[in-house]
Amino acid sequence: MSELRVACIGAGSSGTWHMVELERHVPGCVVAFSDIDRSGFAARSEAILGGAVVGDFQTTGGVREDFRDIPYYADPDEMFASEDINTVIIATYCSAHYEMVAKCVKHKVNILLEKPIAIAPDEIDACWELLKDYPMVATVNFTMRGAPASLAAKRHVVNGTIGDIVSVQYANNVHYGDGYFRTWMRTSKNVGSLLLQKATHDFDIINSIIGLNPVSIAAFGSRLVYGGDMPNDLTCDGCDRNRTCPMSVYRLQIEAGRPVPAGRSLCVYAEEIDIDDNHSVIIQYDGGVTASYSQTFNAPLQGGSRGGRFIGTEGIMDLQYYGEFVEAPNGDTLVGNSRIDITRYHEKAGSRIQEIYDWAGRCHFDGNESTMQAKLDLLHGRPTEVENSIREGYVSARMCVAAQESIDTGKIVTMDFA
Repeated sequence: MSELRVACIGAGSSGTWHMVELERHVPGCVVAFSDIDRSGFAARSEAILGGAVVGDFQTTGGVREDFRDIPYYADPDEMFASEDINTVIIATYCSAHYEMVAKCVKHKVNILLEKPIAIAPDEIDACWELLKDYPMVATVNFTMRGAPASLAAKRHVVNGTIGDIVSVQYANNVHYGDGYFRTWMRTSKNVGSLLLQKATHDFDIINSIIGLNPVSIAAFGSRLVYGGDMPNDLTCDGCDRNRTCPMSVYRLQIEAGRPVPAGRSLCVYAEEIDIDDNHSVIIQYDGGVTASYSQTFNAPLQGGSRGGRFIGTEGIMDLQYYGEFVEAPNGDTLVGNSRIDITRYHEKAGSRIQEIYDWAGRCHFDGNESTMQAKLDLLHGRPTEVENSIREGYVSARMCVAAQESIDTGKIVTMDFA
């Protein structure tokens, strides 16, 4: 592609981050964006130009001064009609992903789609049908795939360091889980489930590392921490229990030294909360390989963990994204490293492979940069180790839907990705 002309649909923290990173690599490539209104982008762009944190993403500044003046459209159809665009970032609410994919396919543009590809089962399938043979670039944003630890772990399995994979034991204990229940992500109509928001990353990592297709899933889930009968618009500011409530942002500040999160003080016991806050999933892959997965959303800061053990015929690889980490003084980022520890059967006692990957406060375990570079490689027809294909996004989303179906029905759900 001779010239990159990018538009963004949905300028939240993810959409804005995409625009910033593309601008850093290809100055002037972002030509327009569309959103419900311009106010959110205006605030985020001011923060970006100051090199601040935007939503969940840390920016590094270095974008053009007129970034804040990118043309805005309330209607994406009007944007398509008015601008010369060949690539579109889709970062709307998850419930609108399929609708926006259909618009982009109609206009035959490259698609940089935020995960998950959709949340409704029929729209996940419809999205796959639209994109499985799409002649343009279409990729799903699985930023953890680009993390150095992810790439190293995959290479170890491909190279036979631990032999043939037998089973996987993987867990994600989320130490910022309350954040999901203080924002728009706390309802099924917006996100489907936290399987589709969080486990989708982890399923994709497991799939990528072991290189096998899932064939059946059994799962359990429940909501034991969040939700209740409080008003949906209640915030900690306006609550008379904000000094005693265990989830009050003020109590977390006073007792745990946590900063009050900007824009995230909605009550986590709101009546509208209808998604589970913990899941356990068992997966069977091709050839009888098994995996267990669990996620929880109420871990304390230093109890946060993500990763698991990959057990092979010749050894065990332990991948931990949160190896050693501390929270930065301003509370905006974590500083730490990821670790890989490999123990092999035919090595002397005490011998092992140990690798440390310092992510130094960078998001998604230092996966953002390589994931964005991979997108640029795809757009320019260059090979990449981090493809994040639509098929991979489809498989991960279908696994999440199958897990939810198993929770709802109490049955094992089979899948066919042959």
